[in-house]
Amino acid sequence: MIISEDTRISELIKANPASIDAISSINKHFEKLRNPILRRVLAPRVSIADAAKIGGCSINIFFQKLEKLGFEIDNGESAVKFSDPAVNIIPDFVKNIDTAKITELDVRTELASGNDPFQKIMAVLKKMPVQNTLLIINTFEPVPLINILKKKNFEHFTQIKPDGIVYTYLKQSNSNNNTNFDTIEKSSISDAIQFEEYVKKYSGKINEVDVRSLEMPLPMITILQELETLPTDGALFVHHKKIPQFLLPELTERNFTYHIKEITEGDVKLLIYR
Repeated sequence: MIISEDTRISELIKANPASIDAISSINKHFEKLRNPILRRVLAPRVSIADAAKIGGCSINIFFQKLEKLGFEIDNGESAVKFSDPAVNIIPDFVKNIDTAKITELDVRTELASGNDPFQKIMAVLKKMPVQNTLLIINTFEPVPLINILKKKNFEHFTQIKPDGIVYTYLKQSNSNNNTNFDTIEKSSISDAIQFEEYVKKYSGKINEVDVRSLEMPLPMITILQELETLPTDGALFVHHKKIPQFLLPELTERNFTYHIKEITEGDVKLLIYR
């Protein structure tokens, strides 16, 4: 079987079940593949490229492991368009960084507890001097956060350390830019009656997904994967445990409309459609 960065994990497992052990051996993030329930939910939705981002590692590590099982690697366009974050060119703002002006934030504990660190990151950014650089220590590249802050004139650089820990540097490129971080946190929350009206509108055309039990960043990945195959006249009904702040800008950028209904703490519903 010829594979590329776009090959789904489920395709690998179907072709050779030994792929489970091979991928799981890359790092602890992929131990979930050994769980049949999680494997059934995640494997069809995640490509090799997606998995590499989640695990904070190079796609070439996947290729090396899978080649040993007899998979052939597509060395064409797909093989070269994926950039290994370990060899990114270091930008000037990181090269010339003043260590006294680094605000460090380690969010690994929040992620390990299943909590969303978004509010904590926003709180730090609000208080942080504009001349400072925010250093986020994480277990994967925070792509959704980077995309949000790029629109607020932030530069970024991600570096994966030998131990697999991911360091992401974020700095405002314009020190005179008075960014209102409150606008980043706002989301369109529908009242209960309005939300139910939209649900009725799409009756019989709704796909449903429950991401409450998934660890970050899998809820976002799962929702975006579901939206890729959503019929143009359909809607996606999502059961979530919180308002997915990182997801909302992605939905807007992809021209999706969304409505949110907070039931109780730990139980949030979203309706997403074009």
